[in-house]
Amino acid sequence: MAYSTALSQGISILLYVHSYTEKNCHNYLSTKVISEQLNIPVPTTVKVIRNLNNAKLTMAKEGAKGGILLAQPLSEITMLDVFLAVEPGKDLFKIHTDVKLQGQDVDDVKQKVIHHLEGAEIAMQNYLKEIRLTDLFHEEKKG
Repeated sequence: MAYSTALSQGISILLYVHSYTEKNCHNYLSTKVISEQLNIPVPTTVKVIRNLNNAKLTMAKEGAKGGILLAQPLSEITMLDVFLAVEPGKDLFKIHTDVKLQGQDVDDVKQKVIHHLEGAEIAMQNYLKEIRLTDLFHEEKKG
């Protein structure tokens, strides 16, 4: 798969900011604290937060008392929202089509591979669209 750990990092950051701001009356949370508490390198934390800000999932404030806050309630953010924020414009599958073989059979197979992988990506996105980040707090334990 072509995806990085940015999706799980983005989800972790949003859940942590939510938990922190609920306990501390909406104080901004610094990137440094987020990085330390979640054990994500600072440059990575900065990049993920920049993507979350660009997608309007978080908002940033500069300065000594700056940091980030959620820009919308956690209950309105889906896993797909986070995915689209942290993996902007990336395809799930990198497809190898640069082959020397030629002919209709080869072209047909390439098209079928592309079609099925695109279908898998759509299914994944539809699945992620149904999961709100608040569901991660409230999922019932099975068993």
